[in-house]
Amino acid sequence: MLDLNALSQLNQLKETIRSDKNLAEGTVRGSQGRFGFVTLDDGREAFLAPDEMARVLPGDRVEVSVTEKKDNPDSNKIEVELDKLISSTTKVLIGQYLIRGKGHFIAIDMPQLNRWVFLPPKARNKAQEGDFLVCRLTRHPFEDGKGQAKVVEILGKPGDVGIEHKVVCHKHNLATRWTKEEQAQLDSIRQQSLDSLADYQSRTTLQDQPFVTIDSATTKDMDDALSVEANDQGWLLKVAIADPTSSIASGSALDKAAYKRANTAYLPGQAITMLPEELSHNAYSLMPGEDRPALLCQMQISKDGTIESTQFEFAIVRSAHKLSYENVAAFLEQDQTDAVPADSHELLKALLDCSQALNNYRSEHMLKMEERDDYDLVLNDQKHIAEIKRQSRNLAQQIVEESMLATNRSAGDFFAQHANSGIYSSHKGFRSERLDNIRKVIAEDFPELAELDLLSLDGYRELIKTLHQNPEAAPQLAAFRLMLQAGVLTTEASPHLGLAMQHYATVTSPIRRYNDFYNHRALRAILQGGDAVEAPTQEALNEMQARIGTTRAASRDLEQWLYCLFVEEFKQQNPEQTLSATVFRVTSQGVTVKLNDWGINGFVKLDPKAFKFDPERMMLKGEEQSFILNQPVEVLIDRVDLDKKRINFKLV
Repeated sequence: MLDLNALSQLNQLKETIRSDKNLAEGTVRGSQGRFGFVTLDDGREAFLAPDEMARVLPGDRVEVSVTEKKDNPDSNKIEVELDKLISSTTKVLIGQYLIRGKGHFIAIDMPQLNRWVFLPPKARNKAQEGDFLVCRLTRHPFEDGKGQAKVVEILGKPGDVGIEHKVVCHKHNLATRWTKEEQAQLDSIRQQSLDSLADYQSRTTLQDQPFVTIDSATTKDMDDALSVEANDQGWLLKVAIADPTSSIASGSALDKAAYKRANTAYLPGQAITMLPEELSHNAYSLMPGEDRPALLCQMQISKDGTIESTQFEFAIVRSAHKLSYENVAAFLEQDQTDAVPADSHELLKALLDCSQALNNYRSEHMLKMEERDDYDLVLNDQKHIAEIKRQSRNLAQQIVEESMLATNRSAGDFFAQHANSGIYSSHKGFRSERLDNIRKVIAEDFPELAELDLLSLDGYRELIKTLHQNPEAAPQLAAFRLMLQAGVLTTEASPHLGLAMQHYATVTSPIRRYNDFYNHRALRAILQGGDAVEAPTQEALNEMQARIGTTRAASRDLEQWLYCLFVEEFKQQNPEQTLSATVFRVTSQGVTVKLNDWGINGFVKLDPKAFKFDPERMMLKGEEQSFILNQPVEVLIDRVDLDKKRINFKLV
């Protein structure tokens, strides 16, 4: 046994060793592979080798020993070794029961986390191989890389109806139920009459104004209705927007729930709503023939598409008709007069004229998003894909899109006139780490654009518009679009470079998005001249943005799972069927292609020795064949990996 002096010397030695290390704290981030990263508190990102990553979980707070690469002075890459686990947030694991030899595991399927964790005999809760599980982590793997878990819930078996939806909802922790407090507030709102609203008497009454909603035929949460009047200057466009803030107070149970959910999660065949369905599909939805509270945006649109003036106010409206994109397009594009009610014909024609003027103005002065086909997934009784319907953009969608963009642009400008009052949707253009490469390509391939300031709205707009007008630049424009930052939510009145708009603040979907919901409150405070609503902190905005990202990831995960099942079944029935596709992404190992008829992505592996990869132009160059973005190709289905949810194609 060591005496006290020896123990003291040992502890001192440990402290000396620690003091000699370059220690730092950070947060673990996973990857699609076995390796990972640690985002250090000073902003740097360090590589975590597979053996080290096996000891931690995404989200863990750790202390690490930092080693900077000395062999390459131009490299800013750093590696770390784990020194201490500070805290761990991962307590629940989602995955599938797996047996290998005598070992029983949960094969985890969670964001940034794909590994096996041991299930001891007494922790299996009668689960069987193949079952989808919810488990509790009982032993963290930090000490030796060997964690343990206990089964707490069996979600179901492969083949159970809707099991894919159930697993994805648990995997991404999507809230699907309402608490007693939230339900009590819901019941109270349902009992309220329209004239009980605090500002009912001051609202403009527009029940006789001919508004219509235009949306998908199956949509129930209708949060926008449109009306327009032609005049000598052009058109007076009126956009009525559902007003849930009329009866959901700030800080109330439903307000907090909406903030936590951040938006409605639209999964294939299922919507997990931000507000209870009784409200989003009924009480607040702008249903035909029903009086509803609304935020009204009136815009005077000139004949050249300029928004000459804007007025916001709160009103009572009554939609005359619920129209579908398909039927409105049939009337406007194919002159099918019986596709829509006769009393909406002139209104729809005027809305089309107004939207065309707005569209022309944006084409000349702003930027338009790349037009892509939509793909509607038709599910069967098993909640698997029965059919994929490809839908091209039509004039009905143009009407709605231009009306919404004009409203949100007007809201952004309105907030900018009242400092620190709203949440803006901002876009800063290219990712900072890509700028040098982008400037190099521009200097070499488009020298006439080399002097543009790519960080400014004018410079970015000039670059994109010039490349868009040059058909030969289409592949490079597609490559540049893959180098863009994601949009962000901010309380700063900053521009949206992707749309080339000075200000943009969304207000048109308050029953689907919390930032729109908040912006209604901000507008009300300004219009009523009272105290401004408390601006959200950047931390709150980041949490909201992260939750929005989670719902999108859930939708993509479920789509990919269902795509894999669909393609596997198709392959079994049509093993040699040639499919038309388009190159969607290029890497050093091959190309990702998108099937034209289904919108499904898959990877085509190529021999890297046969091609030279140009990462700046996203091209693969070979002696006999080359690949660039947007290139048409013909493919066959090679294999479907249902475990990893991956689809591989091979070239014809």
